[in-house]
Amino acid sequence: MAGALIGEAFLSASIRTLCDKISSGKLMDFFRRKRLDHSLLEKLKLTFLALDAVLDDAEEKQIEKPRVKKWLDELKHAVFDAEDLLAEIDAEALQSKVEAEEYQTKTTSQVFTMHDLINDLAMSVSGEFCFRLDEGESHEVPKRVRHLSYMRGRFDTAARFKPLDEIKCLRTLFPMSLRPYHEWDKSLYVSIKVLDDLLPALKCLRVLSLSRYKNITQLPDYIGKHLNLHYIDLSYTAVKKLPDTMCTLYNLQTLLLVGCSSLVELPADMRKLINLRHLDISGTCVKEMPVQMGRLKSLRTLTAFVLGKSTGSGGIGELGQLSKLRGKLSILNLQNVVNPMDALGANLKDKKDLNEVELAWGREEADDSIKERRVLESLQPSVNLVKLTIRFYGGTSFPDWLGDSSFSNIQVMRLSECSTCLSLPPVGRLPALKELYIQRMKFVMSIGVEFYGGNGACLSQPFQSLKKLEFKKMPEWEEWLSSPGRGQSPGFPRLEELILENCPKLRGNLPDHLPSLKKLWVTDCGVLHERATRTRWIPWSLIVNTESLRQSLQQLKIVRCPGLSSLLETESLSSLWNLEVQIFSSTDCLQPHLSSCLRQLRLVNCASLLSFPRNGLPTSLTILGIENCWRLEFLSHEMMAKLTSLRYLDLGDSCHSLRSFPLGVFPKLSSLHIWGSKNLESLAIGEGADDENLTHLDHLYISLCPNLVSFPHGGLRTPKLARFTVEGCENLKLLPDRIHTLTALQKLWIHLPNVESFAEGGLPPNLQSFQISGCEKLRPSVEYWGLQRLVSLRRFCIFRREDLLETLLKEQLLPTTLHSLVITGMKSLKSLEGKGLQHLTCLQELEIGWCDSLEFLPKEGLPASLSFLSIRKCSSLEKRCQKKTGQEWSKIAHIPLIKIDEQFII
Repeated sequence: MAGALIGEAFLSASIRTLCDKISSGKLMDFFRRKRLDHSLLEKLKLTFLALDAVLDDAEEKQIEKPRVKKWLDELKHAVFDAEDLLAEIDAEALQSKVEAEEYQTKTTSQVFTMHDLINDLAMSVSGEFCFRLDEGESHEVPKRVRHLSYMRGRFDTAARFKPLDEIKCLRTLFPMSLRPYHEWDKSLYVSIKVLDDLLPALKCLRVLSLSRYKNITQLPDYIGKHLNLHYIDLSYTAVKKLPDTMCTLYNLQTLLLVGCSSLVELPADMRKLINLRHLDISGTCVKEMPVQMGRLKSLRTLTAFVLGKSTGSGGIGELGQLSKLRGKLSILNLQNVVNPMDALGANLKDKKDLNEVELAWGREEADDSIKERRVLESLQPSVNLVKLTIRFYGGTSFPDWLGDSSFSNIQVMRLSECSTCLSLPPVGRLPALKELYIQRMKFVMSIGVEFYGGNGACLSQPFQSLKKLEFKKMPEWEEWLSSPGRGQSPGFPRLEELILENCPKLRGNLPDHLPSLKKLWVTDCGVLHERATRTRWIPWSLIVNTESLRQSLQQLKIVRCPGLSSLLETESLSSLWNLEVQIFSSTDCLQPHLSSCLRQLRLVNCASLLSFPRNGLPTSLTILGIENCWRLEFLSHEMMAKLTSLRYLDLGDSCHSLRSFPLGVFPKLSSLHIWGSKNLESLAIGEGADDENLTHLDHLYISLCPNLVSFPHGGLRTPKLARFTVEGCENLKLLPDRIHTLTALQKLWIHLPNVESFAEGGLPPNLQSFQISGCEKLRPSVEYWGLQRLVSLRRFCIFRREDLLETLLKEQLLPTTLHSLVITGMKSLKSLEGKGLQHLTCLQELEIGWCDSLEFLPKEGLPASLSFLSIRKCSSLEKRCQKKTGQEWSKIAHIPLIKIDEQFII
């Protein structure tokens, strides 16, 4: 019922939109030019208005009267057809105007926004018109469907889109995902047949998304025939060039090219897309803008404007005509501005809807600093600006507008690699500034009064809103004057984060009044610089007033700054919960009094560190990381017993005196990483420890421990262990006993050159991913593993074990439910066992790599279920698998997606 009511509301809105289109002067002018009877338009409008008037009554009666419901359904089709017809007329009218170079266009057409699209798809306005195609399910798609979404798979084959063969009126084709894209561990691919066969038939398409498909390198020329397209999303594809025919899509309103890093140019006739409202080229490598971009007067979103050197590129003055721009704009390659007065023509000052601006020059040294300053002066943005970034600026000073208090809305500012500037702008005057990032200002030697806002009657409280301040890679910076001037209050009353990195000459004091500071990171600052006197060398240290930090500081990171050693006495820092110390050579023991609130501690490259405090570490600790601290004695049993909250322990190339690690000491431990522990011989439960203390462990990673020989007797009593990796342990011959009892284990990775046997009682029953590499001495006792019984196993990887692979395939020991098989490093492998592969009826992915001798694929062919085949660094096989000409081509021609050495051939 609710869906039907929503559907009728959608229908009513569509009818009113049609009435608006019919009333538009643009459509009427077109009828007059074509000498058509424009009274037909008035009649059509009256008909639609009459229909809209009876819709409410029809909505109520359709529930009880099927004939009314049928009438409403037919009306929907008629409205959609009318929209398509008017869209075609609209496109033809636009084409006539463009070809006649008449660009004074007013459009009242309804914008098909992403918000509308997703709402339509998610709520299924009407089951017959909106449809979602789920992965792995077979559907009969209604023939009258207009908007279709589908759930992505890693490989979207042509078969997935087979139900669309009979769909001729589709308006929306939109892929979706149930999980965030960063969780995809590999790229996404779609069958090229979708471009070659499906899309040409979808003449009514308005919304097209092919985003994140890495095998899409170009769009075919026929895309220019889809005149109704309003929205195209090619983001994060490998597209290198857009076809020139795209410039005939006069109805196109949105073009998204985010993250298309292979794209270097836009079509020369972009100026013809006069209805374009949103053009996002962020993350591309576009070298210059086409000419006359200023004609795109409908543009609201233009993420970047790239200035070129050639006469065929658009000049900065084009921006002046784009009065509707909003959101973010980056103007790049400003070194190519010839006359600074041209920059004034960009008219940024009047673009009041722009809230983020980036101004960037090239990386090369400026040859005219005066010109650079005049260009920056001319690019003064609107006072409504919220974020400002300036990069590679070549002037010696900043213009007066930068830091002027009239910019009362600026919250974020970045000044990066302005390598010839001698001083910083007076940004302390900006009342709303919350984040300030300054880096690679290589000639700035002192930061003082000018930074806070200058002398005189300026702000009584500089940096009154600043919460984050970051200085990085300031090689000549020596002095930071913390006092802004006489009669003024100390700066930074709300500063929460201060990050100083690679400022080797910095000396003296940090600001001594930081009442709100929560996070202090200092890396490679101070002490590295010494000043010679007549009698001796006097080291200059970077000194911090800990009194002002006592209550507020929560996170402290110190890297190669021995002048800050006093801060390691953290007992007085009552709120500190995160401490990281790196490359500290001036101490052999941590300070005896660490904060009782400390939850995270990381020690890295502390070569002289010998011991932990005698009274141990705080019981509140949940994360402990120790890396490259070779001489450090590991925690005593008494110290470990106190760490009842420890959940994550990372021990890397440290504590070389450690010979046995007590697994059962930490009752809450969930993740344990041990690597590079040269003298570790065993993992044991531990003295006085309890098996119950292993109940939380879900990730165990052991690597590069050459003397490790044993695990706890009787196996790992870790009921929640989900991931187990053991690699590079040369003397380890046996894995833990009773590994088959680890019912929670999902991922197992083994790379042990001398292991002789494991899993004699079988593999864990719920294993999903199993990788075995090397293991040259492993006896081929795979029949005991029970692989064929592992119905949960989806991925199996095998490296450098030809005999093991041969046994697995010949004896058909792999489970039929396997989805992915990876075969790598089989130098002497010449052919693959056919029956063993045909046995894998669910296999979707087959990856073969670094098998130099492999020439032949099975005579029986590869499984019909395969959707992806990858062949890499197999020189003989690659030649025989060339499309249509290779001897093995007939065996793989049925596979939708084939990748040979990073090149897609189908």
